[in-house]
Amino acid sequence: MTVKMLRQIPTILLLTFAALVQVTPAAVRAWDLASATLKPISLPAGTIPVHPPAEADLNADRAPETLSLVEGRLAILTEEETVWESPLGWEVAQAEFTDLNRDGAPEVALLVWRLFQPWPVDEFLPHGGRIADFHNEEGYSCHVILIGWMRGRYDELWAGSALADPVTAFAAADLDGDAAQELVTLEGRYTGSRSGPARMLKVWEWNGFGFTVVSSVKGVFSGLAVVQQENGDFLILTP
Repeated sequence: MTVKMLRQIPTILLLTFAALVQVTPAAVRAWDLASATLKPISLPAGTIPVHPPAEADLNADRAPETLSLVEGRLAILTEEETVWESPLGWEVAQAEFTDLNRDGAPEVALLVWRLFQPWPVDEFLPHGGRIADFHNEEGYSCHVILIGWMRGRYDELWAGSALADPVTAFAAADLDGDAAQELVTLEGRYTGSRSGPARMLKVWEWNGFGFTVVSSVKGVFSGLAVVQQENGDFLILTP
């Protein structure tokens, strides 16, 4: 995968596994999703880092696609050919191959900042609607968007409304052993700089129409990684 993070999520929130384990051990927290609840546990020995796939065959033509993320612009490539590019006006902060919608086919999950747009019905409400404040001072809101192959072309499989709190980093992993991926997010605030620490760790699952929160933990988080234990189970690490 060709990924150049030039104007993306602040470096502090994109710590690699190696950087995470170099932090003072007491400062690294391990989280297990047990009985649909995030619980802190001692970091077990022998874990290995889990990296997102470097390529995926999105359109099932046996020619895998790769991703190129440069200065907030994402391109999906087949060999060297660009087959999809994020629209102008989108600031793509992160992109990974996932199967978060649990349809058995890979897609690309995007973390996107773009100019806030209210729901159409909100334009007629006296106080601007329920998502009126879901943006920063510059008027940008944060979204999770899934891009994949649909009806013979690359398109949005799903696009979430403006998030109540902006996601600063995400990961995808089967945390509960049900053979389906969950979405793990760190969330910050629209006020202040995007480079500030995250204030919430959340796990979401696909409900058929969108994502539902499974569990969440408040705190101060400066990074996110997923590791696999010797027994095959996955854990979340946060410094």
